[in-house]
Amino acid sequence: MFFFDLELAIISLVIGIALSLIIMLIVRSKLKSVRAERSACNYTRAGSFRTTNQKDIFLFRNVVKTARPKSNTNSRS
Repeated sequence: MFFFDLELAIISLVIGIALSLIIMLIVRSKLKSVRAERSACNYTRAGSFRTTNQKDIFLFRNVVKTARPKSNTNSRS
């Protein structure tokens, strides 16, 4: 006969949530150096990238669709 103890299930759920929260906080604490930057200056090497304009303007959308040729050979043997 199957016996289900609701109190034991709730206690197990609380312990599981607490352990996952502790693990998440430990992993998150190791990511202190990760933060959002307003510009890309910190992501590029000095002198390796030079921009002449401060805006990117999306002008055109050109999509070329080409059908893939179907193979007549059967890969199953």
